[in-house]
Amino acid sequence: MRRGWIRALLLLAALWLGQDLYFHTVDLVAARVRQAAAVRMRDERVHPVRYDQIPAVFREAIIATEDRRFWSDPGVDPVGIARSIVVDVERDGYVEGGSTLTQQLVDNTLLSKEKTLRRKLLQAWYAVGLYDTMSKREIFTLYANVVYFGHGAYGLYNACETYFGKPPWACNAGELTLVAGLPNAPSAYDPLVHYDLARSRQKVVLENLVDDGQLTATQAMAIWQEPIQLRAD
Repeated sequence: MRRGWIRALLLLAALWLGQDLYFHTVDLVAARVRQAAAVRMRDERVHPVRYDQIPAVFREAIIATEDRRFWSDPGVDPVGIARSIVVDVERDGYVEGGSTLTQQLVDNTLLSKEKTLRRKLLQAWYAVGLYDTMSKREIFTLYANVVYFGHGAYGLYNACETYFGKPPWACNAGELTLVAGLPNAPSAYDPLVHYDLARSRQKVVLENLVDDGQLTATQAMAIWQEPIQLRAD
């Protein structure tokens, strides 16, 4: 029922946007995202990882920090969208927050970086289309392979090689939770340049994991104390 209401509202939004729905149907969204992701991975020389190669602690950290209802949400967060629209109306332009991992994948593959209400509504329309046509595992895998982690590194594998000189499955939980905090502000949290800020962001990620019930406070502290072995250039 909830998804039906969301799709109806997004359909109205798409009509308002003036989009030709014959060329923007949900059946085409997944194909376009896969194609755009493949282009980005080629252009950025990303070493792709499969879902089963992504360490569980990284998956849990990203979801707890970026989109806690990822496994159940219909590609969008209705509360976040409503809040963004209210802020946009109040500030007459900038649309903030409210993006699920699915919406972030859309951002990283199909849309420009302009910050407008029109783009936000189109982002939501595409995200619901992905929810209807792509598995959550594929959405997460594509996200992990195209998101920017800073220092020229796109994708989880490249990020771990760039910062630690090893693939993700060879990293400890401390290193993986540090990396999980980078997409929020890749340049600001680049551990090779701003190590203390990267560690402070990692602490937020660990707090999110505790708050989401993925870790106990004791387990989070143990991960925090694990050594972070940065790559020596």
